[in-house]
Amino acid sequence: MNGTETMKDPESPKILEEDCIFLIGKKKENVVDVTADSLVALFTLECCRNPALNVVLVEREDNSATESGDNKSDNEVWFPVNVKTLSFPLFCIDEDKCPDMIKSCLLPAVLTSSKPWCVAGLCASLRFMLRKTVEVFPGHFCQKFLGFRGGCLQACAEVSVWTKFCEIESIRALKDFSNIYCKNSKTLVFPKDILRFEHHLQHPPILHNALKRKQYLIKKNVADKVQQQELCAKKLSELPELDHEFAEGLDMTLADIMLFGSFHILLTVLKKHVILNDVCPLVVRWYGLISCNEYVKNALPVLGKLITMNSFCDTDMNTLEVIIPVVPSESLYKSDPERYKPRWRSYTHQHDIERVLKLLDEAGVNPEYDSHPSDDLNISWSSYPLAFSPQAGQMPAKRLERKCQQLENIISAVRQVARDGDIIVDFCAGGGHVGIVLAYCLPNCKILFVENSEASLIRAYERIECLGIHNVHFFQSNLDYFQGYFNVGVCLHACGVATDLVLQKCINQKAAFVCCPCCYGGVQTNHILEYPRSQLFCSLSLSVEDYLILGHAADQTHDESNPKTKQGQKCMQLIDTDRLALAQSFGYSTKLILMEPRTCSPKNHLLIGIQKD
Repeated sequence: MNGTETMKDPESPKILEEDCIFLIGKKKENVVDVTADSLVALFTLECCRNPALNVVLVEREDNSATESGDNKSDNEVWFPVNVKTLSFPLFCIDEDKCPDMIKSCLLPAVLTSSKPWCVAGLCASLRFMLRKTVEVFPGHFCQKFLGFRGGCLQACAEVSVWTKFCEIESIRALKDFSNIYCKNSKTLVFPKDILRFEHHLQHPPILHNALKRKQYLIKKNVADKVQQQELCAKKLSELPELDHEFAEGLDMTLADIMLFGSFHILLTVLKKHVILNDVCPLVVRWYGLISCNEYVKNALPVLGKLITMNSFCDTDMNTLEVIIPVVPSESLYKSDPERYKPRWRSYTHQHDIERVLKLLDEAGVNPEYDSHPSDDLNISWSSYPLAFSPQAGQMPAKRLERKCQQLENIISAVRQVARDGDIIVDFCAGGGHVGIVLAYCLPNCKILFVENSEASLIRAYERIECLGIHNVHFFQSNLDYFQGYFNVGVCLHACGVATDLVLQKCINQKAAFVCCPCCYGGVQTNHILEYPRSQLFCSLSLSVEDYLILGHAADQTHDESNPKTKQGQKCMQLIDTDRLALAQSFGYSTKLILMEPRTCSPKNHLLIGIQKD
């Protein structure tokens, strides 16, 4: 079925009674103008044929995209798609008529019909689409695109170099290239991300089942049975390295389709100006391999309208100078040891820690703890249903008592700042330990679970169902993709940068926060955050490396008998003082307190903040 269908009344049509993926764009006769994310999503949907969910285009009133590709009326780049190239119907809806959960997310996003569950982000939405299609059409070919054990692009972009490349950087490369190329500049810098992908393909793939794959290839390619047995008996490290055929190794996955959606346009234009085989031969080989795939060939017309745009055809090939930048020769896997230099691999040399602590001490940064906001920290766990307790969330018995104590601290602090009718977000909700207790104890509040892991959210949902709780909504989403309104933000042991992402979300919404940080050594500057966080710490000429030393030392909190613990606690105080100083600069009244008893966790800090009246 080709073409678009305009959804005039989004409340009544059956379209919203089924699972829907929402994309950004605007319909103009037989053409839709879409964002780069939506373009890649449409191409992927077309590759998979018959996607088992409805595709809804969200039209923005201020969207006046033009075919030039460089309209910036809302700081976005727009790409045309001929609707007739789509094999599925495309429904349109005004942004203000979108369901509330979709309004709370950056798009692309999926809204399920069977429960209050939203999946946000390009990778997560497309993964959901693949799984749903296989569920509805068992044996569907797109099952293989999910990769080994369904793990393709499962990790979130904040922690995965690879997901960040596929979901953010390759998309940004397409937008940046379109912006620059369409201005008819005399010079053009060859996209760095294509060269990064070239280096990635030069490195051996990192596979969970590498030994089995090598043994399979030996049996396939070695005719002599004795030689087969000898080779198959060898250890993994004794066998030759595998070569990248596809983006993630030996099999075509969702990552290949997404990258092809961006790189097809770049390479088609660039080959007019440079000999691609001289610049990125492995990318050219990869591109040729993907181009031959029957599903990709069938979906190529989705990208065809853009290639024929005047802005991409008019540039004078003879006058454009292409500059080839230098990029590090490393793979795009975080676990690749070549990504790390030896001098960066240890931050816990005692002389370095003492130097940073001395710098802060001489600057007069000597934080102290505030008193706990509640005298009543006891919850009568036995008086509640089993699903209420973390015992129902697959919590090991030896950790159960301490987890209950942590929850008592969090819940008591939230009760001090929350009011009836508030929307409370449990960030990094996991299996729902915090959010379930909040939802049960605060029935007049709405609790939103935000968590990247589908498996964890499913466990939380099952417990909610057992308790018959109806004031909970689920967002399977990276922190960055949740954009909804809320009054109180909560997180328990949000690792590394996650705590700072939560605090930034709360500051942006002027919401109260109750946060318990974890994994201080995991803080690192990324595409969203920079460190140090506050102007106070930035004014001390504290380098990023100094800050990482402080963070890694803060993780040396073992037990009271360990000589490093006191120092580690001090470093925790300093990192969290920086975090709270940032909040104070935005008008917050803050507290840094210790959970009680202190032994409930080595990471026993609570950061509490309320906007001043």
